[in-house]
Amino acid sequence: MAARFTATEVRRVLGLSEIAMSGSFTSVSTDTRDLQPGALFVALQGDRFDGTDFVMEAERLGAAGAVIPALAGEPPVDLTLFSVDDTTVALGDLARYHRQRCEARVVGVTGSSGKTTVKEMLVRTISPERRVHATVGNLNNQVGLPLSILAASDDTEVWVLELGASEPGEIRRLTSIAEPDDAVVTTVGPAHLEGLGDITGVLEEKLDLVRGASRSGSVVVGELPEMLPEQAREIRDDVVTAGLGSRCDFRPAEWSLGPTEARFRHEGTDYSVPVGGEHHLRDALIATAMAMAMGVGPAAIARGLAEYRPVGMRGALVEVGELTIVADCYNANPESFEAAIRYCADSFPGRRLGVVAGTMLELGPAEASAHADVAIALLDSGFSLIVAVGAFQIAFESMQVPADVEVVYAERVEAVSDLLADRLDGSEVLLVKGSRGVRLERVIDDLVGGSG
Repeated sequence: MAARFTATEVRRVLGLSEIAMSGSFTSVSTDTRDLQPGALFVALQGDRFDGTDFVMEAERLGAAGAVIPALAGEPPVDLTLFSVDDTTVALGDLARYHRQRCEARVVGVTGSSGKTTVKEMLVRTISPERRVHATVGNLNNQVGLPLSILAASDDTEVWVLELGASEPGEIRRLTSIAEPDDAVVTTVGPAHLEGLGDITGVLEEKLDLVRGASRSGSVVVGELPEMLPEQAREIRDDVVTAGLGSRCDFRPAEWSLGPTEARFRHEGTDYSVPVGGEHHLRDALIATAMAMAMGVGPAAIARGLAEYRPVGMRGALVEVGELTIVADCYNANPESFEAAIRYCADSFPGRRLGVVAGTMLELGPAEASAHADVAIALLDSGFSLIVAVGAFQIAFESMQVPADVEVVYAERVEAVSDLLADRLDGSEVLLVKGSRGVRLERVIDDLVGGSG
């Protein structure tokens, strides 16, 4: 059951004058497409939309009240209205209040790569022993995080919440809403540089989660890059580093990797997760370390990891006849792209490697060099068929390509499937990788649909 509020509570939470009011709200919604009767509608405003335009529609669908921008004026509706300076801030205030009145243990998860994967693994490992609520998908920003919190029922014991950032101060703001007991930072890399400047800015932003976590909770960080655990320990000396290196606090006694599975042994217990690649092994170690810090037993953790499945287009394998598609186009930055390249090269020896390489977004001034570095990594790793989209076209056009490598350029994503049709024999491993905004999932849909 989602968060409920009385009208009097809403006025108090939003800092409005204390007036006793009748009425209550069964949920909070920002979108009339999923609004339920009895909801409190929050009219968000953005550069390209104004939620006040939908207040009348919210009333028609059964909303019981609405939070509106004060400057917008009151719309002609028969609803309980709450006028505030900033409706996004108001949404966060409601979420913070719900978090404070619930007794759940809250785990915050952030990182440049792998945060959604670690979140899902962590949910699986905790669920056998605790009632868990988690962020759906990657609702991890100033709107998504509050909505994730407000969707939590009062009886859940653990909340696993994902926190994302694309500009300075965002993790601090999200942490002030979620008030996490525990913190996980998966890794730090060159992501969202357009807003965060450089990797030092990314690191400082992610470490705000460590700064904001409760001193009574646990903090687990990945081992890469080295400055992540080093600087995390300057904030807290009880930080646990999880990874494969000898300096890690939590590391397996042995491990193995395959195309569809990663295995490791720790203190006499064998664990396996049904996804390949060293990056997924590292994610599993981070999730395991946090679950253990929370008191979850090894048997439950092992069972949970075995039940994990990739979420969306995050490294899932799609078999189309003898063609293996590595569907990894939900997110992309240089770190995650190079991890996917290593996975393909290491896991499928002897098979021809191809890639549909889509633009990595939000890299700011580092865009050209980042795409060039990934292009070099593709050539060095033996990819012989490369379909370059967007910024990758510029990268490959500026370099010398070996004679045994075919690079073709797609001006539009819709053209990729036709380019592949004449060049695939159907036995390759094809990596499809790019930022979500490029929408490379269309390529996968075409390949899968065309197989019928």
